[in-house]
Amino acid sequence: MARCPLCSERPAKRFCPAKETRICPVCCGSKREVEIDCPRSCHHLMAGRVYESDRRTPDANLEAAVQKFDKAFIYRHTLVLNMVCVAICDERAVSPWLVDTDVIEVFGDLAKTMKTLSSGIYYESLPEGVAQVSLFHRLKELFDGFMQPQAQSVEPALKVSDAIDVLTFLTYVATVNSNSRPRSRQYLDLLHSMAEQTAPETRAGNLIIP
Repeated sequence: MARCPLCSERPAKRFCPAKETRICPVCCGSKREVEIDCPRSCHHLMAGRVYESDRRTPDANLEAAVQKFDKAFIYRHTLVLNMVCVAICDERAVSPWLVDTDVIEVFGDLAKTMKTLSSGIYYESLPEGVAQVSLFHRLKELFDGFMQPQAQSVEPALKVSDAIDVLTFLTYVATVNSNSRPRSRQYLDLLHSMAEQTAPETRAGNLIIP
């Protein structure tokens, strides 16, 4: 049996769709979503996520902040929460290199931007990466729309404080549904899978991940 091309030591027993060749199980497990950009179609990736408990842990301040969010909060902001998830799925379609940490950082930068807006001194806290900037502008445009009064809508405009709360909640959701590997797309794959299972005309009501 051929040797693994990544370590040159162990037998190459597993086919890696990212590398388009066989690699050894040890490299598959240790380099997965670290050095290897694993596609969600890889069954070894899916199996690893089921058996591993390597979850990203929210910091104490974030965990404390989300304690105030109850079912009433989710119900009240269902449309905004779900449309953000839809927008993330749409952005991923044009930015396939997007990873979970990009989304989490964009949520944080948007929250900082909203906080400056609430203080009366508006300043955009733009992220650094190209993919992050693109997602930032997509979500910022979405929030701007929700924060503007709509003549034909019975829903009140989203308050800046509510927008900050929504972003705090989404940051927590993304964090607990991701893992600590630098190239993790566990949260993104979860959103994508749910979007696939829901019809386009109704998916906005079914993408909240608890």
